[in-house]
Amino acid sequence: MNGGTSEDYIHSLTQGFNRIFIRDVKISSVVCDGNKAQLKCFQKGWNQSFYNSNDPRLFKILFIPCLCHRIHNCYQYMTTKDVALGAIVKHIHEISALCRIHVEDIGAFCPKHVSTRWIYDYNICMFIIKYQDKISRYTRIDIENIKFLRDCLAILKKLISTFESDKTKISDCYVWLCKGIEALQYLSSSNNNPFAGILSRSLLNYTLGSDFGGLWCLAFAFTPKGRYYFNQKFVHGAQINESPAINSFDITNVTFVNPVEDIQSIYMDSIFEEGSTEVSLDMVEEGSIRQVTATIDPPMLDLADVTSSSNQLVNHFVAARQYLKSILEQFRIPGQTITDIITLFNTYINSDNDIFSDDMIQERQEYGWEEISQRDGNVSIFADIALRVISASPQKQ
Repeated sequence: MNGGTSEDYIHSLTQGFNRIFIRDVKISSVVCDGNKAQLKCFQKGWNQSFYNSNDPRLFKILFIPCLCHRIHNCYQYMTTKDVALGAIVKHIHEISALCRIHVEDIGAFCPKHVSTRWIYDYNICMFIIKYQDKISRYTRIDIENIKFLRDCLAILKKLISTFESDKTKISDCYVWLCKGIEALQYLSSSNNNPFAGILSRSLLNYTLGSDFGGLWCLAFAFTPKGRYYFNQKFVHGAQINESPAINSFDITNVTFVNPVEDIQSIYMDSIFEEGSTEVSLDMVEEGSIRQVTATIDPPMLDLADVTSSSNQLVNHFVAARQYLKSILEQFRIPGQTITDIITLFNTYINSDNDIFSDDMIQERQEYGWEEISQRDGNVSIFADIALRVISASPQKQ
């Protein structure tokens, strides 16, 4: 690629897509870091975009924003907007540089700030806390605020490590994001953490509260447990007794407990006792997490690029439905058919009896969307979109 403009991206991506199409392989989605030039290639407002292409193989490609980039950016952005957060981050960066000067006296090498992976400031915080006695010989250490920052970054870093794992599906992301936002809120309200509240709001604005928030809601809704969860929470208003969000995040050493498994059984009939409106959920241990080496990021997204309104969508069923409608419009589905498919989605979520229960792949606890997509009528379009969404990756590989 010769440059970083939208024209450069369109040219290079088209060449790459054509090499895939020639092998009769369908492209369902593309995961991008989401800078403005990339995003423009998939938006309606630019005449040359894939959205406005005459080729259905191109205009049906879904744009998936990389969650890891968004989480990095939600932290980096707030360091430039909040004075107190910016000050403590500058403080740990200065200590990191000083520690590398005195590495022999300290007896260990302090991690360096990575400008393309801001969340890994967590490692600097952990180093300073561990070697604070030796470091204090050379400089003042605001250890209390460093611990507050460490606790926040532990949550954000775990989210990134999880989304980088090849075991994580895009349908898992909704639960992880909800838990991360709630865990930061808990640190703010219960631990009086001065940074957690602003980072919780920033994480919300960059993810579930952004223009793409409905995507992660929709991906979850296309799973049996997601359908049941939305049915109980947003249709029936049931109180769902989940383990506290903070339990999914060991903020002292970032161990891994999977909050997605916290709702593993909520769609099963045995969950509810007769007459009960509460769901009881158990936590289980998650498998191993793969670390991915850092690559160079594009310029940071401004908050204005990721959310169009300060009014967040509380009802994630509504957010999922709105995003489904936007996909149908992107695919140039006729208006009445869009209405009918939205009605189908409403029935799918609203019905107490799962309309696709006979299509369950029991060993994977997933719907057989590929088989469903071979049927006639609107259900085929519905299933095709489900396939495209749930097959996407949460982050750039």
